[in-house]
Amino acid sequence: MNGSPLKLILLLVGIFLAGAVAGGFVTVEYVQAKLRERGQPEQWGPARLKLLEKRLELTEEQKEKLKPIIKRDVEELNKLRQSGFNETRRILQRMEADIAAVLTPEQKVKFDKVNEEMRERIRKQWEQRRGERRDGRPPGAPGEGKDGPPPPPPDGKKP
Repeated sequence: MNGSPLKLILLLVGIFLAGAVAGGFVTVEYVQAKLRERGQPEQWGPARLKLLEKRLELTEEQKEKLKPIIKRDVEELNKLRQSGFNETRRILQRMEADIAAVLTPEQKVKFDKVNEEMRERIRKQWEQRRGERRDGRPPGAPGEGKDGPPPPPPDGKKP
């Protein structure tokens, strides 16, 4: 029984840390999904201008003056958004390295496998979302089944 309590504690700590890393990835995915619900950054400017045009009854002259203002700030927001993703990625990588430093070699192997599985799942979800939007329709648009958009006809022509 020597070492059994220590092994049990280390196992529980390893499980807890793996859960923390998984939670980090899930949080990143959740935040990205929420951002996607708001529309793509390239849509922000035109959508904002359209809203202002409708609600404020803008003149053509006002619209022309607003376009460069909105374009400038949307570009700045895109840079900020990207830096936020990069910072999140950096923090998650640091957390993984710090956790791995505490683990035994056997736990590190399992930890690496858990992390790779999570990354692969996120990659697949990302590719699926991108594929669903290639035709310009949002997921769940008419004509889509449970498995995504219908495949194109064999001859490549639209129906």
